[in-house]
Amino acid sequence: MGKIKGLIGLAVIVGAFYVAWILIPPWFHNTQLQDDLDDIARRNSYTSMTEDDIKKIVITKAQDDEVKLKEDQIVITRTANGLAISVKYRVHVDIIVHEWDWDLAANSINKRI
Repeated sequence: MGKIKGLIGLAVIVGAFYVAWILIPPWFHNTQLQDDLDDIARRNSYTSMTEDDIKKIVITKAQDDEVKLKEDQIVITRTANGLAISVKYRVHVDIIVHEWDWDLAANSINKRI
């Protein structure tokens, strides 16, 4: 009986490491994209760049972070108070027993001083 419990425990630990191996990279790339959006918003709050130019910068940074974005997934809002960038995208996650599309988002708001 003790050997069976040990094998089940080992299987649970291996399964947890497998799931973490699959889920951590998309989460990490989303975190990197969030940091890049914060930087882009800070740098472009005081410039006269168009929203399309900022979208191109966001797409380039997202590709560096291994996130595939299209222009329609990016929302740029420029007000008198600052700049807001919002990105929503979907990552396909395929685990042996289950697969799904994981909806991720990254947002940044920079208010002028």
